[in-house]
Amino acid sequence: MGFQPLRSRSRDLSVWFATRPEVFVSERSPRKTVFWLASAVAAGLVALLVYLNPTATVELLGGRVRSGQAVAGAFVLPPLAFVACIVLTFLVARRWRVRGGGVLKNPVILGVRAGFPLENVLTALEVGSARRGPAIEGLAAARLANGDDRLLTIWSSERDHVMVIAILRVDGNAVWIDSEPVMLAPDSYFDAEAYDREARRLRDH
Repeated sequence: MGFQPLRSRSRDLSVWFATRPEVFVSERSPRKTVFWLASAVAAGLVALLVYLNPTATVELLGGRVRSGQAVAGAFVLPPLAFVACIVLTFLVARRWRVRGGGVLKNPVILGVRAGFPLENVLTALEVGSARRGPAIEGLAAARLANGDDRLLTIWSSERDHVMVIAILRVDGNAVWIDSEPVMLAPDSYFDAEAYDREARRLRDH
């Protein structure tokens, strides 16, 4: 059975990682969890202060008549921000890890305009460990063709020498993975972040 296109709302490979539970596992990111929980606490404290001191809040904002919208915002926005932060704690504060191994990072993500042959860059990256030059030149060319029609994304774990390269298609608020992401063999692993730094320098010259 061939690859079935996957639809996502985020510009990452989460929906594809989820189809490979034998290789990848999702977990909560401590750093992101702390950030969103701290934001929720801050929003909650602001909401509490506003609701415990309504008169002082109105006076601080210049009175109910003169600053009606500001007053309304002061009473409505903090609780909404609190709820949003709690939701984001559970939905966004997650990361992917190689099962039994290291955390996956996303060192490269770039967008290109319609018509750019991104598949050629993908082909060069597949042999990037053996042929460094063409891979860097391909990344530089892609950065020169800056746009938002399709995305090239690379996910990797240096600890495990795991690298996944994929092309994503942007369709409004949706993102599609139309073809199977490429997972390189361990001996084909390379430092994608270093390659991308060189590509940026090449682009700027």
